[in-house]
Amino acid sequence: MDSKVLIAAFAVWLLTGSIAMDVTAQREHSPRGALVRSLAVPGWGQLYNRQYYKVPIVYAGLGLLTYVVLDTNSEYLLYRRAFLFKAWDEEVANGQADVNPFLNFESHYVRLLTREGLTQISSGSLEPIRDNLRRNRDLAILGMSIVYALSTLDAYVSAHLLEFDIGDDLSLRVVPKAKGASLMLEIGG
Repeated sequence: MDSKVLIAAFAVWLLTGSIAMDVTAQREHSPRGALVRSLAVPGWGQLYNRQYYKVPIVYAGLGLLTYVVLDTNSEYLLYRRAFLFKAWDEEVANGQADVNPFLNFESHYVRLLTREGLTQISSGSLEPIRDNLRRNRDLAILGMSIVYALSTLDAYVSAHLLEFDIGDDLSLRVVPKAKGASLMLEIGG
């Protein structure tokens, strides 16, 4: 029974302490908080900085590049499998190999021929297309990384600039010196 009273008293004490907190106190806006949030989820740092208009830009860039990566990877896999089948098929036809270990990729080769409207294509013709598709896929992945890094950098820098004073009394003054001119930036008059 006494433990229930103690628990109830403790709960009342916690509730009154939380009610008595100063609700007018502003939370401290941390650039590190924006950085960590942006690293955790793309665009969260921009939301933390209350720059809501930047979030669709981040997701449009990442979404477009994700589509390019997935589409290019699908094409790359088709050409890669068709190339493996045809290269080994040519090896078997030339007598350099006994059996084609990639016979299960024949359907990819046939699908590629049907789609392109061809009856035959050599492995030498497939190889540069395959290599180009792999390169484009890898560049799109690099682009995704760059967009992600730039959104993180933007959130971090924007959080720093939120506390930057942009008053009307900024001035620039040229002061002559004995060994040339120098510039002096005077902030705050």
